[in-house]
Amino acid sequence: MTRIQKKYTILILYCLCFFAVWTVFELFIKPQIDSQLLRTVVIKNTVWVLPAMLLVHALSGDVQVGLKEMFVTKVKWWRYLWVYALLAVWALLGGIFQPGGLTFELTFNELVIVLFVGITEEMVFRGWLLNATVKYLPPWLAILINAVLFMVIHFPRFIMEGTFIHEFTSFANVGLMVFSAILSISFLKSKNLLIPITMHMLYDLLMFVFGF
Repeated sequence: MTRIQKKYTILILYCLCFFAVWTVFELFIKPQIDSQLLRTVVIKNTVWVLPAMLLVHALSGDVQVGLKEMFVTKVKWWRYLWVYALLAVWALLGGIFQPGGLTFELTFNELVIVLFVGITEEMVFRGWLLNATVKYLPPWLAILINAVLFMVIHFPRFIMEGTFIHEFTSFANVGLMVFSAILSISFLKSKNLLIPITMHMLYDLLMFVFGF
């Protein structure tokens, strides 16, 4: 087995295990846990962030951006201001056109979600999966695969919330993939994971503030 074959075997096994574990957690275990802090901070960080960071470190020669590099690479943040603005407008329009219009609310639990979901999801999908696949695939294909995986990981939540069909009929699933592509491109351009993390945090924050 060649080095590339071993790498893709690891990626496939990781995805199978990760998606299976998280699906079981979302459908059967999460409803039994009342603590938002335990679900989001402890469990999600353990299942998402820790394995992803260990894999990026262990396969440092097979990723586009190293573990340390993705957090310390210098970035001209002002170049990405228009992307932050675009995401803010997107969130605002989503709030305006939702049933009932804009509502302004943000609980402590929602603030916790904003802070940690951006970190956990970006570490897995941009810091690890995109970072590994783009090394050997055309960027557009790596971004597309990443967007599909990012959409699929939300399926268990859609099922639990009873919105699975609605997400497709309203094309919200396409929005998820576009959102993923924006974050992926930002990471590949900046080589700094803090860019997509803060973009993700901003979007989630505004979604909660606008009540949708």
